Amino acid sequence: MWIRHVLVPGGSDKDEYLHRLADFIHTLKTVERVEVLPYHTLGVFKWHDLGVKYELEDIMPPTKEEIQRADDILHTGDYKGYLEK
Repeated sequence: MWIRHVLVPGGSDKDEYLHRLADFIHTLKTVERVEVLPYHTLGVFKWHDLGVKYELEDIMPPTKEEIQRADDILHTGDYKGYLEK
């Protein structure tokens, strides 16, 4: 099984959420891969062309550091810190 997590700043990038997701992933025995998919704005023009309001208009893509932090939490097993808080 592959886990693909979309990282959206202000939503799915919160440390608490990432730690809880890591806790859950570590209970699964068949996970072969965990990928962090950073939010991007490549398709925003499609929404504009359709005349539909794009709800994430003001959301900026995550920085390289934010992506790396999420990747580290989900991959390294560094999720116990959340449980100790």
